[in-house]
Amino acid sequence: MQFVRKIANSNVLAGLIDIPEELKNKEVEIIILPYDNSTQTYIGNKKNVRGALSKYRNEELKVKENEAWADATVEKHEKSFAIRKP
Repeated sequence: MQFVRKIANSNVLAGLIDIPEELKNKEVEIIILPYDNSTQTYIGNKKNVRGALSKYRNEELKVKENEAWADATVEKHEKSFAIRKP
């Protein structure tokens, strides 16, 4: 792969790119590399995660999980809805 490397004053780049204040009026290294637009990321074998944790499934807990939110809400707020007698 061919490239260009040059040391120059950052002022020559001022019209082309935004130069941070810390680099203005200083010697900077300019590296020019070819841009390869055709690179693709390898994803590998796509796997479906559905059922990936099935070996940890506990059918006895599944019944409890279906009602867990409702039970927790009632337990947390049951005193808020209690009828108070004068």
